[in-house]
Amino acid sequence: MFGIFELEEQLRWHETHKSRDNKMGHPVDSVAWETINRTWQPFASDPRNIRFGLASEGFNPFQDCSSRHSCWSVILAIFNLPPWLCMLKENLMLSLLIPGPKSLEMTLMFSWNHL
Repeated sequence: MFGIFELEEQLRWHETHKSRDNKMGHPVDSVAWETINRTWQPFASDPRNIRFGLASEGFNPFQDCSSRHSCWSVILAIFNLPPWLCMLKENLMLSLLIPGPKSLEMTLMFSWNHL
């Protein structure tokens, strides 16, 4: 990824574009980002280290409100990228697709324990 100059610059965008007006415009401006920087200083010292955001969204695949079946998608976003790029569908990764009817929490715990 870092062999392509334009992509390398985009992945290091967060290093030089932190908000100066104390407004959050990107995850780099968040308290969580600062906590990660303090807690894992060796990781934070290299701006090329990839920071992912994890999101899950549940939906009913049969579009039937009475159905007990559901699916959950687990999506990764690369937070190193500028805000206008990090949420483009080309930069989002579907990492898990969890079929229901089981609880998402139990399924995720099982999945993470086996990684």
